[in-house]
Amino acid sequence: MLSNTKIKNLKPAEKMFRILDSERLYIEVRPSGKKIWRFKYSFESKETSMSLGEYPLISLKEARERRQLQQKYLSQGLNPVAEKRKSENKAKTSTLFKFVAQEYKEKKLKTKSHTYILQYDRAMQKDIFPIIGDKEVSEVTSADVLEIMEKTVKRIRRSKSFTGEVAAILNRKFIGAIIRYAIVTLRANYDPTYAVKDYVERPEIEHARVLTKQEMFKLRTSLDSYKGSITVKNAGLALLYSMLRTVEVRRMKWSFVDFDERLITFPVMSRRKTQERSTKKNRLHLVPISNQLYQLLKEQYEITGHQDYVFCSIQRSNAMLSATTLNRMLEYIDLKGVTAHDFRATASTVLNEKGYSEDWIEKQLAHSHQNKTRASYNHAQYLNDRRKMLQDWADMVDGWKQ
Repeated sequence: MLSNTKIKNLKPAEKMFRILDSERLYIEVRPSGKKIWRFKYSFESKETSMSLGEYPLISLKEARERRQLQQKYLSQGLNPVAEKRKSENKAKTSTLFKFVAQEYKEKKLKTKSHTYILQYDRAMQKDIFPIIGDKEVSEVTSADVLEIMEKTVKRIRRSKSFTGEVAAILNRKFIGAIIRYAIVTLRANYDPTYAVKDYVERPEIEHARVLTKQEMFKLRTSLDSYKGSITVKNAGLALLYSMLRTVEVRRMKWSFVDFDERLITFPVMSRRKTQERSTKKNRLHLVPISNQLYQLLKEQYEITGHQDYVFCSIQRSNAMLSATTLNRMLEYIDLKGVTAHDFRATASTVLNEKGYSEDWIEKQLAHSHQNKTRASYNHAQYLNDRRKMLQDWADMVDGWKQ
């Protein structure tokens, strides 16, 4: 039998020669110096042999394991060479971009949120797979990535909802992550996304602003006369009265609302329910209910009290409002330059100008504080003060009509 030392000491000769290991496994030493493992076997009464790989890439131990696999095939009446071809074809298929992308998802995205994975899947199906899904991952080029980014921007701009740059950049990042995974797993050699890293620039963020007096008047009076869905109208008023984020109003559930205590409690959600999180930092958040918000919620309960969400989707039962519904409502009442985020900026500015405590305002806006000692205060801190402040704020909002 062979040993690693014996194999290492085998020197090439003018003619090829073979040294037997055991059970028809031998090593073939060629004049070039290459040492090839071969397995000799009989199939359907014909003697033949097959390569099991080159030494030292395939060690003695691995060669014996490969021989055992071929012997297993023979015991099952299968041709080892045919089975080897099947395995090679399968390995080739697994190097297609779409299969590497699926493998990357299964192995690397386990800890990502449900929302993130949906975003990943949508990007693959809509933008990426149609162009490079059936391409060898090692053959994806910078030109391919550029084409995907440009088509992503065009597709989203056609919807007239967004400009598309953010989605294009995210698609590039997804492709880069997949190809870098392919590099680590020896299926690609370079990352083509690097060359187009700066081709599409992220648009400047439009920060929330304070409403003008004219906008305040138009917004408040237009909501009273809004001809659309009562649920959408009430959601808009709830945003004004409560100082909540759009996502919090959309995801508010009846189980959060306590009419007796006049309090809305947004609970801390478990990490596995990321898609259900209601506050930006996933903290317990208490919102006192003003008289105006109380009457609004009572009215809304008659409409959606039998469902989970306070402000349910108009099109789908027991589902939340879409992310763009409230902004489209603002467009409908001819306030295209206003976004729902501006409501919070307006409340913060006005209340600060009126002399209300910055701590009360920041707590009500559910902003995290950089000072960890202050950030660790009890979630019910300033609750009575905030209750009075929110009532005053609701009165101010209604005063915009005058």
